[in-house]
Amino acid sequence: MTRKEIIIATCLLIIFGTSMHFVHHVPFFNHFLGYIFPVTESVAAHMKMVFYPMLLLSLYLTISRRDIREFGAPILGGLAVMPLIVAVFFSYWVFVRHELMALDIIIYIASVVGAVLLANRWRQSEVVRRLWPLWIVVAVLGIITIGVLTYHAPDWIIFADL
Repeated sequence: MTRKEIIIATCLLIIFGTSMHFVHHVPFFNHFLGYIFPVTESVAAHMKMVFYPMLLLSLYLTISRRDIREFGAPILGGLAVMPLIVAVFFSYWVFVRHELMALDIIIYIASVVGAVLLANRWRQSEVVRRLWPLWIVVAVLGIITIGVLTYHAPDWIIFADL
């Protein structure tokens, strides 16, 4: 991707991901949408807000480049930043014992920027490109796992409505 494409994609993904956070307030919200959009203010919800925009980037690159091998890098980039979201959130939460909206927003934006930059870097990797069937399986498993675990959240701190 060119520098201009990276900037535009990152901005659009941040806007899309942020808007995902407010869908559960709309009157037509239903159970199906709960599997895709965040339903709580949890760390896992922020991970969902990175995963789905990166999935959209995967689909965009695959379709626009007409190359299925483009699919994997954004998925991998999104998955790579998810542990960092957890680590950074709980690192500051240990000290302040509550959520800080401004810091959550900064963490989210930094996560999306990092995921896009990693994806752009990994798009050039022949190993990542060659393993495109694996990334499709990983994406489907991610959709199911993230959807079910955030909508039917277990009693774990990462899924807690903080």
